[in-house]
Amino acid sequence: MVIKYQNCAFSDNKIAPGHGIRLCEVNGKSHLFITKKVRSLYRHGTKPLSIRWSTKWRTAHKKGKTEETKRKVVRQKRERQVKAIVGLSLEEIHRIRDTLKDERTNDAQRYKYAQEIKEKKKKYLEKVRKTKGDRPSDNKTATKQKAVPKTGKMGKRY
Repeated sequence: MVIKYQNCAFSDNKIAPGHGIRLCEVNGKSHLFITKKVRSLYRHGTKPLSIRWSTKWRTAHKKGKTEETKRKVVRQKRERQVKAIVGLSLEEIHRIRDTLKDERTNDAQRYKYAQEIKEKKKKYLEKVRKTKGDRPSDNKTATKQKAVPKTGKMGKRY
């Protein structure tokens, strides 16, 4: 047989069947209280969160809960194992991996060499610009005269 407990409307304590005081309001709401003390506090308009012994106050202020500390499960790191694939043995896999590493280093060296060439080219171009900028005879635009636009009657251009 299952016993159904009800909760107190004010203090939130459990009330066994056959116990407690029921208060019915004019608007049709009914409340169940555990004791006369609780009923009178409710009728005076006291809030249950302001009374320290009520269950609502204790839950709101996180009192009385005993939490068991859980142990953290420490997982050990697995070591990577290289296994053979169907059609390839371990030795072949290691050989392929080594060739890939060589290609990566070759790519890095090629990139570094290309950067050095670009830097040399920049320095050379700067040097050439400085030397050309010193001589006015090379500057062809300075020697040319501007062409005057042809005008006809009334100052219009053809």
